[in-house]
Amino acid sequence: MSETDGRFVNGRWVEEPEPETDQIPIETGPAPGSEPRTEDLLADASRSVTKAVDDVVLAARHLFGTPEGREHIERSARKAGSDLEKAINEVAESARRRLERR
Repeated sequence: MSETDGRFVNGRWVEEPEPETDQIPIETGPAPGSEPRTEDLLADASRSVTKAVDDVVLAARHLFGTPEGREHIERSARKAGSDLEKAINEVAESARRRLERR
Protein backbone atom coordinates (compact mmCIF):
# COMPACT_ATOMS: atom_id res chain seq x y z
CA MET A 1 0.00 0.00 0.00
CA SER A 2 1.33 3.47 -0.85
CA GLU A 3 1.67 6.40 1.55
CA THR A 4 -1.40 8.32 0.37
CA ASP A 5 -4.12 10.01 2.35
CA GLY A 6 -7.31 8.10 2.45
CA ARG A 7 -9.62 5.89 4.48
CA PHE A 8 -11.15 2.43 4.49
CA VAL A 9 -14.65 2.16 3.07
CA ASN A 10 -16.34 -1.27 3.26
CA GLY A 11 -12.95 -2.92 3.80
CA ARG A 12 -11.37 -1.19 0.83
CA TRP A 13 -8.79 1.67 0.88
CA VAL A 14 -10.11 4.83 -0.81
CA GLU A 15 -7.61 7.58 -1.54
CA GLU A 16 -8.54 11.14 -0.68
CA PRO A 17 -8.56 13.44 -3.69
CA GLU A 18 -5.68 15.89 -4.01
CA PRO A 19 -6.64 19.40 -2.97
CA GLU A 20 -7.14 21.69 -5.93
CA THR A 21 -4.27 24.15 -6.19
CA ASP A 22 -6.09 26.74 -8.26
CA GLN A 23 -8.45 27.62 -5.42
CA ILE A 24 -7.79 30.86 -3.58
CA PRO A 25 -7.76 30.40 0.19
CA ILE A 26 -10.36 32.34 2.08
CA GLU A 27 -8.83 34.80 4.50
CA THR A 28 -10.70 35.21 7.72
CA GLY A 29 -8.80 38.30 8.89
CA PRO A 30 -7.18 38.91 12.23
CA ALA A 31 -8.60 37.40 15.38
CA PRO A 32 -11.04 39.66 17.24
CA GLY A 33 -9.24 41.98 19.60
CA SER A 34 -5.90 41.62 17.82
CA GLU A 35 -6.40 44.62 15.54
CA PRO A 36 -4.38 47.69 16.47
CA ARG A 37 -6.26 50.53 18.11
CA THR A 38 -6.92 53.65 16.08
CA GLU A 39 -4.96 55.77 18.56
CA ASP A 40 -1.94 53.50 18.18
CA LEU A 41 -2.12 53.65 14.38
CA LEU A 42 -2.33 57.43 14.41
CA ALA A 43 0.55 57.74 16.88
CA ASP A 44 2.66 55.45 14.69
CA ALA A 45 1.78 57.52 11.62
CA SER A 46 2.74 60.72 13.40
CA ARG A 47 6.09 59.26 14.45
CA SER A 48 6.70 58.09 10.89
CA VAL A 49 6.01 61.57 9.52
CA THR A 50 8.39 63.14 12.02
CA LYS A 51 11.11 60.64 11.17
CA ALA A 52 10.61 61.14 7.43
CA VAL A 53 10.90 64.91 7.78
CA ASP A 54 14.01 64.58 9.93
CA ASP A 55 15.54 62.22 7.34
CA VAL A 56 14.85 64.69 4.51
CA VAL A 57 16.36 67.54 6.52
CA LEU A 58 19.45 65.48 7.29
CA ALA A 59 19.83 64.49 3.64
CA ALA A 60 19.40 68.11 2.58
CA ARG A 61 22.19 69.20 4.91
CA HIS A 62 24.55 66.72 3.32
CA LEU A 63 23.50 66.83 -0.32
CA PHE A 64 22.71 70.39 -1.26
CA GLY A 65 25.62 72.72 -1.82
CA THR A 66 24.38 76.15 -0.82
CA PRO A 67 23.18 77.19 2.60
CA GLU A 68 20.13 78.79 0.94
CA GLY A 69 19.27 75.55 -0.84
CA ARG A 70 19.57 73.53 2.36
CA GLU A 71 17.48 76.07 4.26
CA HIS A 72 14.78 76.03 1.59
CA ILE A 73 14.58 72.21 1.62
CA GLU A 74 14.50 72.15 5.44
CA ARG A 75 11.68 74.74 5.60
CA SER A 76 9.68 72.91 2.92
CA ALA A 77 10.15 69.51 4.56
CA ARG A 78 9.21 70.80 8.01
CA LYS A 79 6.09 72.54 6.63
CA ALA A 80 5.03 69.41 4.75
CA GLY A 81 5.53 67.32 7.88
CA SER A 82 3.62 69.82 10.00
CA ASP A 83 0.74 69.89 7.49
CA LEU A 84 0.61 66.09 7.39
CA GLU A 85 0.64 65.76 11.18
CA LYS A 86 -2.11 68.40 11.39
CA ALA A 87 -4.22 66.40 8.92
CA ILE A 88 -3.65 63.19 10.91
CA ASN A 89 -4.68 64.92 14.13
CA GLU A 90 -7.79 66.38 12.51
CA VAL A 91 -8.86 62.94 11.28
CA ALA A 92 -8.20 61.46 14.71
CA GLU A 93 -10.24 64.17 16.41
CA SER A 94 -13.10 63.71 13.96
CA ALA A 95 -13.10 59.95 14.54
CA ARG A 96 -13.00 60.45 18.30
CA ARG A 97 -16.03 62.80 18.14
CA ARG A 98 -17.96 60.28 16.00
CA LEU A 99 -17.22 57.49 18.47
CA GLU A 100 -18.36 59.63 21.40
CA ARG A 101 -21.70 60.30 19.70
CA ARG A 102 -22.51 56.60 19.47
